[in-house]
Amino acid sequence: MPRHPDPTVDLRIREATTSLLLTKGFDFTMDEVAAAAGVGRASVFRRHASKRELLLDTLATFIDAGVAIPDTGSLRGDLQVVVTETIGFWTHMRLIAKQTFAEAGRDPGLGEIIRTAMRKRIDRSWAIFDRAVARGELRADRDPRLLADLLSGLVTYRGLLDLDFPPAEEIVEVLLHGYAPR
Repeated sequence: MPRHPDPTVDLRIREATTSLLLTKGFDFTMDEVAAAAGVGRASVFRRHASKRELLLDTLATFIDAGVAIPDTGSLRGDLQVVVTETIGFWTHMRLIAKQTFAEAGRDPGLGEIIRTAMRKRIDRSWAIFDRAVARGELRADRDPRLLADLLSGLVTYRGLLDLDFPPAEEIVEVLLHGYAPR
């Protein structure tokens, strides 16, 4: 009788890889993935020809899933949620994030994963900006991607250099009003 492949193996391998990434960064082996997933080494290599391929596949999914798109009824409220979750995601992912950004300069595939994840994130968050324009909270003649870039840049810069993050409320205030007197 033919043996049927276990449909949970792919998920277990991805979960094991994610767990190892969170605890060890990039410093794990394919054997550790197999052991953590409860599968044989051959099962891992049947799905991913190399550790790099496994990393790229896992990171693409992981990076894209980080922050929800809120609808609090106000731009300030939505940004408060996004800023808080973005900082929380970076803090939780600090080791992986630092290694990912360091490797992205050397590995075009990894760089593309980061660019694609960021583009998808901005595309998904566009509803926040559309609602804010409709409520009169954002000018329609400005590109709201700049707000997303400012937030991403701040979090990445401070995260890579291990600098403290300002309170989320302060970041939102600066994003919305800059440093102009009120």
